[in-house]
Amino acid sequence: MKLIFIAIFVSISSLVVAQDTVQLKKVTELFNNALLKKDTNLIKQLVHKQISYGHSNGWLQTKQDLITDFATGKIEYTKIEEGEKFFTKTKQAIAVRNISKVEGVVNGYVFSMSLQVLQVWKKVKKNWVLLARQSVKVN
Repeated sequence: MKLIFIAIFVSISSLVVAQDTVQLKKVTELFNNALLKKDTNLIKQLVHKQISYGHSNGWLQTKQDLITDFATGKIEYTKIEEGEKFFTKTKQAIAVRNISKVEGVVNGYVFSMSLQVLQVWKKVKKNWVLLARQSVKVN
């Protein structure tokens, strides 16, 4: 009887993790599109109020910094291509790792690079919001 209960529990848990993963794949794509389109209203919705948004050069942004920098054109992404995503789920959050190829302009300087990106997403009520993001340049 215990084995049946454990099997049912594991099956239900796996289903929940899979459902969250599918949902989060869509949310990360939505976030990337918001960055590409400089959609600050959508960025506001998808970013946690206490976000720590780290770039590969050590630059850190708060939520307000992120919104202001996209609204003013300080930063602009022209391309974001994500590779395969890897998910690590806890009770409070899901970490998403992938390698991305990004292109854009920061302060008038054009950039193109490959990044290892780590994003931490937290579910607030029924919505996923980005709590933290850090990238590291890779060859």
